Amino acid sequence: MDEREEMVAAIGDKDLIDYFYLTTKPLPLLARLDAIRLEITTSQDAVPFNAQVKGYIGAVDEEGHPWILKPALNEKEMVYHRLCGLAYLLDHAMGTLAAPTTLVKIGGKAFRATKVVRNSIQISSYDYLAQPFIEILRADLVNRWLFFDEDRNPNNYLVIHNKAQRPFVVAIDYDKADLESEKLKITGNPDKFGWHRQEKTRFLTLLRPDHFEGIGIEVFDRRLRSLMEIPEDEIGELALRTLKGYASDAPGLASKVMGNILARRSYIDNYFRSMIKPASEVKDLSHDSDYSMMGSSFLNMHKDKK
Repeated sequence: MDEREEMVAAIGDKDLIDYFYLTTKPLPLLARLDAIRLEITTSQDAVPFNAQVKGYIGAVDEEGHPWILKPALNEKEMVYHRLCGLAYLLDHAMGTLAAPTTLVKIGGKAFRATKVVRNSIQISSYDYLAQPFIEILRADLVNRWLFFDEDRNPNNYLVIHNKAQRPFVVAIDYDKADLESEKLKITGNPDKFGWHRQEKTRFLTLLRPDHFEGIGIEVFDRRLRSLMEIPEDEIGELALRTLKGYASDAPGLASKVMGNILARRSYIDNYFRSMIKPASEVKDLSHDSDYSMMGSSFLNMHKDKK
């Protein structure tokens, strides 16, 4: 059972499973999204406030499910947002719960389209340094590193609940993903687990490097294996189908993007596995212990100032 199949079993809620297409594999899902018919609505009731202020409008699909749309004005924007859709499909392949994202044409006009995550709450309303959220965000670092997505803030994660009221985190917004860069914009710290980023004003994750201390590679193992097990020819086909009809040189750009993904995933897998040991070899520090140490350190710093 791969990570996506495990997520389906964990959610156990047919409505959510169907809503997020969780039983559909990436290539059939791309075909489904490319065939989707969206109708622009006059009502903005289903458009989240944060999306409204960014110029999004509402739409519904054939099943009556809500989407948000924003125009893509030229070939460069269309290609970029198609590649954001490819990033979503890779998330989907790795068993990551994410908001379906694509670029569609309605009446001859192109729109970036994202399915609305209904009945959701921003992760900032929760203590995301506690379980189960911190474990999900730790594994999610693999995905954002792969996409060179350095704009991950609390607005980029929503929390939903299944019928049993179990919480699940949904990743949204691929607007800063970059699959075209051949340069490694994010590199690993060679001395201690952590990362160096090209863009210093954004966040790769909601967590700090010290939130990854004291944990074993098992936290990342299934996500890393899911990433490495995506067949190379499937990545190439996904890239080509994503870009065909949108990029002037679809085969050339698809080949470049595929090469970038393959190089990045090998780098990430090697870095994580070389820097993080199995749990049996590390001391597992709990969240409470982290805060206990922080509190003790604070008291020691200030005890002589009383």
